[in-house]
Amino acid sequence: MSNLQNWAKSDRLLKFKYEFPFAFDVSIYGLIFSLVSILVTGYRVHTENQALQIPLVHYINDPSLYPNDPFGQTLPYYASAVWYLVALGNRIFPLEPLLFSLFVLERLLVIFAAGYTAKTFAPHSKLAIIGAMALIALGLEGPTLGGNALVINYFEQTGLSIPFFLLAFAAFYQQNPWLVALWTALGFNCNSMYGAYALSYLGAAFLLDFNYLRNWKKWLLGFLLFLLLASPGILLTLSAFGREAADKDLWYLVSKVRFPHHLFPLTWNKIEFGKYGAIAALVLAFLYQNCDRFRQLSKLCNIWTGVSFLWLIYAFVAAYVTKSPSMLVMHPGRAITLWYGIAAIALVSAFAVKLETTKGTTRRAFWVIMLSASFLIWYPIVGPFILALALIAIAIHPVWYYILGRGSSSRIALLLSLWVVFVGITSLQERWGKGQSLASAIIYRPSATIEEIANWAQKNTSTDSVFLAEFGLGWQQFRGQSKRPVYMNWKDGSAILWDRTFVTPWVERLKAVGFDITEKGLNLNKSMKKLDDLYKNLRDEDVAKLKSRYKLDYWVISNEKASQFPTAFENQAFKVLNLNERQAG
Repeated sequence: MSNLQNWAKSDRLLKFKYEFPFAFDVSIYGLIFSLVSILVTGYRVHTENQALQIPLVHYINDPSLYPNDPFGQTLPYYASAVWYLVALGNRIFPLEPLLFSLFVLERLLVIFAAGYTAKTFAPHSKLAIIGAMALIALGLEGPTLGGNALVINYFEQTGLSIPFFLLAFAAFYQQNPWLVALWTALGFNCNSMYGAYALSYLGAAFLLDFNYLRNWKKWLLGFLLFLLLASPGILLTLSAFGREAADKDLWYLVSKVRFPHHLFPLTWNKIEFGKYGAIAALVLAFLYQNCDRFRQLSKLCNIWTGVSFLWLIYAFVAAYVTKSPSMLVMHPGRAITLWYGIAAIALVSAFAVKLETTKGTTRRAFWVIMLSASFLIWYPIVGPFILALALIAIAIHPVWYYILGRGSSSRIALLLSLWVVFVGITSLQERWGKGQSLASAIIYRPSATIEEIANWAQKNTSTDSVFLAEFGLGWQQFRGQSKRPVYMNWKDGSAILWDRTFVTPWVERLKAVGFDITEKGLNLNKSMKKLDDLYKNLRDEDVAKLKSRYKLDYWVISNEKASQFPTAFENQAFKVLNLNERQAG
């Protein structure tokens, strides 16, 4: 008995001596990749969809904000539990440092989740783990059908959900229903739309693979656990789905102009369809060819690729056959995001295993080329350089022997990491070279002159003061920065995706300034240009007429523009006019 105990203790010690250095090395790579990935993408605050989410944070903490603002009335129906946690954190910490900290955490999570998923697919391959983390660190550019992206340069619920869904796929591969429930629920609470995509992929694999179906009782309990853990996201989503548009035809017409890049497949780049088809064919063909080594991974990737194709068909049916708002708000094209994330990790893992297990110089050289070429698929700009360097290294005898170590996986992992660092530094230098300071090259924020106006508004106006500001992209963050109601801007139209009733007041406010979004021949670019021109040409009489219909208190115009309304505040670029004083006089 003593000998048996000693043997078990010795076995655990040997396992620890092997696994600890392995995990330590991988962790160091992961930390480096996380840092470098921020250099690759940079970081942005008060940008893009934060125009929708930061007002929600302020509203959760102070429901008295945004009166007389139809957009503000949509905020309770925004279906992501993440922002309720952010709002809670904002009661303790300033918002901007909090968002940056969450962004760094998100980037760490997604890179380590990619590495863990690769380890699940290829348990003994260090190169697979490092290759998967490198893919994410470089920004993983898949086929952009529906405007999808795995890695984005600001904190947002979609980016935070991705690592949880990657871990859910890994847990599913390991046939662990409890971890699948946990990770899928966490991702669902972040972004229920992507949660629906994940459930479709995992559900199809469960139904079509007998290895899972025969343990259906255990998986049913896991699903019940998921429902319990995901209940906040489920309730928020059901609340949003209940907000039906009174005029569905109007909603559809507006969406064709406002969201063609998300909802209408015939407007998407045809090259991206070809890219999707080529990647799907490559993944299926390679894993099928090597199904003796990757039998389970091949089977699951076949199913998941089929599901991604069904989502693409769904996108066409929703957009051009049923024309159903409740189907379109699912953004079916974006379901391909999760598929290409898993496909990329599966492919690089399989190539890494082939390289590490292949004997013979010529064959190892071939798999070095194949691994390098796998980056070409996802990175049309960076990929060719990686492939070219691999070909040069193989062709030059001393480089192949002494630098690449005749295809040594450790040496290739190190060189791949150095390349990622080089790309990160180059990306930073490129942004820095555009006349930006080093700080702004790393962290982008909106124009200082706009921020100055927002800060003035927050300190010197009442919470019910409504601002008329530019309708386009430059001022879309003003509501969140100032904590004040805004008459209307183009970005507000996104709210019709989670509160379809908003389409009517938004269209009415567009018409009130002379813009009919249902006019034939309009597209996204034409609409934004027309709105920009309309705002620049607004006269005092137009604003007075608008004020007679809607509550308006302040009008922001450029310094060069003349007006008889008195100036309440002015900086080097803009002035804020008080619409109440002239009205009272």
